[in-house]
Amino acid sequence: MFKLSQTRMLVCDMAGTVIKEKGIVYDALFKTVRLINPNVFRSDINEFYGCKKSDVISYFVDKQKMNSPDTVKSNLNSELNYFLKKEYTENPNVKLIDPNIPYLFNSLRYHGIKICLNTGYDKIIQELLIDKFDLINCIDDYISSQEVTRGRPYPYMINELSTRNNITNMEEIIKIGDSVADIKEGKKAGCKTVGVLSGAAKKSILEKENPDFIIDSIMDLKIN
Repeated sequence: MFKLSQTRMLVCDMAGTVIKEKGIVYDALFKTVRLINPNVFRSDINEFYGCKKSDVISYFVDKQKMNSPDTVKSNLNSELNYFLKKEYTENPNVKLIDPNIPYLFNSLRYHGIKICLNTGYDKIIQELLIDKFDLINCIDDYISSQEVTRGRPYPYMINELSTRNNITNMEEIIKIGDSVADIKEGKKAGCKTVGVLSGAAKKSILEKENPDFIIDSIMDLKIN
């Protein structure tokens, strides 16, 4: 699939790629947006898979043309994060996509490949999940969309990771994720891209973005 000699970094999406959470984040977004627009449908959230969650909230607030929009956005983001913290802490369905992910990551690290996580979550939610699954011991770096000016599908998170880890050839980076936004992000950054079927998007949807490969799970990734 990929050659060790041509790979220096793997950038992994979190929800749906590394962590199985059964769509909790998008259900939470739906419930949050309905606080300002009871007529929104669950399917209206689908086009935002993989995107920065605060950007999704901003989109719906701006669409409603509300008074004091910045205050509304702040309150809704707080509501979303409260719900996610509770669910990710207490819900037993939240788990790693595969219990062997730490072994996969450390095997790749042993061969000189840096493992990084990126996400559309706020930093506090990202770190909650990293702590919950003790991922800090099998990754090299992580970044949240909160730390850059624009989240996916813009490439800024990958660009920042490459700079922090002294990688100048973007073709030596593989971006793997379960959404259209993940694939677009990787392509805009100039990376190799892999779609996984363990999360949000169906194969037919990912195929339209022409990733280098589509696999069932991150555990099927082959670098040798």
